[in-house]
Amino acid sequence: MKFLFIVCILMSSIFATPPEEFEEERYLVGEQVFDNKCSSCHVKSMDIQVLMSNFIEHNNKVLNLLAPTGNEISFRLKSQIGSKDDIEFQIDEVTDFVKDYLINPDKAKTVCLEGVVKHFDTMPSMKGKVTEQEMEDVTFFIYFLEGWNGINKYFEKDEF
Repeated sequence: MKFLFIVCILMSSIFATPPEEFEEERYLVGEQVFDNKCSSCHVKSMDIQVLMSNFIEHNNKVLNLLAPTGNEISFRLKSQIGSKDDIEFQIDEVTDFVKDYLINPDKAKTVCLEGVVKHFDTMPSMKGKVTEQEMEDVTFFIYFLEGWNGINKYFEKDEF
């Protein structure tokens, strides 16, 4: 029994270890950008089951969200842009996509589910409202927001 417990602990620490591309300081800088420039419309994170119930069963009348949540965007970006086989390259591809979307938003380019985005207006352009560096930092934050171990789970700063 002790052996099984130790194996479980070791396995959980292996899967909880961030990839080498993860930089905690950059993540925290991106989170600040998100909090200052994005959170008036985008909730940072919410349980996916609650979100799906809100949209599918309640037509967004329970949560009355203004825009997709950060963790939903994170999940969709990683599943639809680039390849997870090369995280560094995927981050570059996701960054290019997000920068373009922030300056030239268009629902036709969205990565979020049609059943979700139908509840929102197209976001306003962020041209002149965010710098190139802020766009890169917030993308890094969003990329890692829903985690890195394949589980759609928001994690707290003290879990690094």
